[in-house]
Amino acid sequence: MQSRLLLLGAPGGLGDVASRRVRLLLRQVLRGRPGGDQQRLEVRLLHSGATDSGETVSIGDVSYKLKTPKNPELVPQNYISDSPAQSIVQHLRWLMQKDLLGQDVFLIGPPGPLRRSVAMQYLELTKREVEYIALSRDTTETDLKQRREIRAGTAFYIDQCAVRAATEGRTLVLEGLEKAERNVLPVLNNLLENREMQLEDGRFLMSAERYDKLLQDHTKEELDAWKIVRVSENFRVIALGLPVPRYSGNPLDPPLRSRFQARDIYFLPFQDQLKLLYSVGANVSAEKISQLLSFATTLCSQESSTLGLPDFPLDSLPEAVQILDSFPMMSIEHALQWVYPYTLLLGHEGKMAVEGVLKRFELQGSGHSLLPKEIVRVERMTDSHGSYAHVTIRVAGKEVTIKVPAGTRAVNQPCAPDHFIQTVSHKQLLAEMVQSHMVKDICLIGGKGCGKTVIAKNFAALLGYSIEPIMLYQEHFRGLAQYEDPSRSK
Repeated sequence: MQSRLLLLGAPGGLGDVASRRVRLLLRQVLRGRPGGDQQRLEVRLLHSGATDSGETVSIGDVSYKLKTPKNPELVPQNYISDSPAQSIVQHLRWLMQKDLLGQDVFLIGPPGPLRRSVAMQYLELTKREVEYIALSRDTTETDLKQRREIRAGTAFYIDQCAVRAATEGRTLVLEGLEKAERNVLPVLNNLLENREMQLEDGRFLMSAERYDKLLQDHTKEELDAWKIVRVSENFRVIALGLPVPRYSGNPLDPPLRSRFQARDIYFLPFQDQLKLLYSVGANVSAEKISQLLSFATTLCSQESSTLGLPDFPLDSLPEAVQILDSFPMMSIEHALQWVYPYTLLLGHEGKMAVEGVLKRFELQGSGHSLLPKEIVRVERMTDSHGSYAHVTIRVAGKEVTIKVPAGTRAVNQPCAPDHFIQTVSHKQLLAEMVQSHMVKDICLIGGKGCGKTVIAKNFAALLGYSIEPIMLYQEHFRGLAQYEDPSRSK
């Protein structure tokens, strides 16, 4: 009975005043029980098990019967961990509830990969096939419904992600809902509400319930002749977006907004984030990790946003701690500069505000001499998982060897190219780039003519990568997003 009372205080269950009264009442009741103050509603993620009717996966008291996917290559892989955080399990349980009710969902939250990661974890957990599209202001109706192509002099209509997901019973993931133009998403209104859509090639998508009723009076051949296509009952939509107007973008139209069940996917709670950082930074002291996380959390607070400071990328903290774990002699402040380059992005007042927070958590003014100095040697290795390299970096008089991804070409030793004369700053920058490459992709920021392209080419030659230059402009996002692979966006 107590678990049911706790559920009354969940978001959306009661009004704000009533919810607060229930929480206060329950707090008084639980305070008289042993450990009542520390108790909270926990949901456990159970491994799938075989039953008489097939395999099922359970999250708390919610169970989902698994189905064998027709195209296993479309099921996300390597997203869910063996022991996910309790907040993530709560999100997965909510998604499973809405999925069982046949409802489409809208995951809203600050910028970062967490919303997409939660969606992909759920789809991997339930073995659901996914159709993914990254929306932009250049996305048109044809990108969602059908595209006309010419083959051998004949025009054909090719089904796009929304149509494929509806007819094949897949989950459609729409990322960047706030970027789409207001006249694009309404084409999905009828598909979301009634599971119906008129296609350009003359076919008509019809909900599974209405289609099955027609089958009682007509044959399938007749319905095919009428170009009526059944929408699978397993079709779902997961939309991902940012809250507008805090962030730039187009707010959702009320008719479209009412089609979704929304959930706020904020950053991981402090304790869950702290536990994650402890697990990836065994060589980093707990005090330093706590200070680092406290600094990042402070910059994501409401007070910092009122000062005009950009949000700290909390999702990048595990990678920063991994670097510190491999190089414990390095300064935390220097690692923070890679994740949050405030000296390049902010004005004088912003810099002073960030430096004040650094001093508050004792993260400023230490370890400036313990920076990576140069790359000593590079050794190429190959195994069944692909190509990688062992790179030895000299830091504070010590040589540290790390394992990093590598390309398929032969690697070069430091200072091998004759046309590139390295300076001390170049050697240090290349060493820092290899450190970042160990955990994540790299973005070089600098003015015109400062040598970014030369450094990038030398970095590629060092690790055996081929280069494919792309000049980016505002109108080029469509070409990049169209071929984006969600499995590589973790």
